[in-house]
Amino acid sequence: MSSSAMEDVDLSDLRFVIAEENRYMLTVLRQQLKAFEIKEITEARDGDNAAQLLHASEIDFAIVDSGMAPVDGLTFTRHVRTGKGIPNAELPIIVLIAHPSVDAIAAARDAGATEVLCKPVSAQLLFDRIQYAIKNSRDFVRSESFSGPDRRRRKDSQPATGGERRDNPA
Repeated sequence: MSSSAMEDVDLSDLRFVIAEENRYMLTVLRQQLKAFEIKEITEARDGDNAAQLLHASEIDFAIVDSGMAPVDGLTFTRHVRTGKGIPNAELPIIVLIAHPSVDAIAAARDAGATEVLCKPVSAQLLFDRIQYAIKNSRDFVRSESFSGPDRRRRKDSQPATGGERRDNPA
C-alpha cells in the first residue's frame, strides 16, 4: 500500500488500541486498520479506558484522539510516557487532532506523541505514518520535563555548536 521504495512492515501480528469517543471516527479507523490486515484491534472510549487496556493486555501501537473527555489523548500519552506501572512506556502513539494549529501539534509532540495526524485522516496517510513509526523509531528521551521519542527527526544533522541556548536567551 505504501508508495515508498522500502519494503512495508507486516502489520498483521501487531495489536492496536484505538481511543476515540466519536463512533463514526472509531468505525472509520477500525476499517482502515482492518484494510491493513491488522487482526487485533481494541477500542476505548477515552484515555482512561485506553490506559486500563494497556494494563490488561499487550498492546503494540496506540491511536488516540486528542479531544476525548474526560481523559484526552494528550493526558493518555503523558501517562504512558511517565506513568508508573505502564508495561511499555515506549509504545508508539499516533495522536489525532480535529482542529489543527501550531499550538495543538506542539502540545501533542510535547506530550510524547510518536506521530501527529490531523483529522480526517486518509487510509494512505495513516498507513504511511504507522510504517514510518515502526521503521524509523527515534531514540527515547527521559528527562524532568519530557519523556517520549526524540523530537529531532533528522539523523544526519550536525551537532549544535556553541553553548546551551537555554543558558543564553536571545
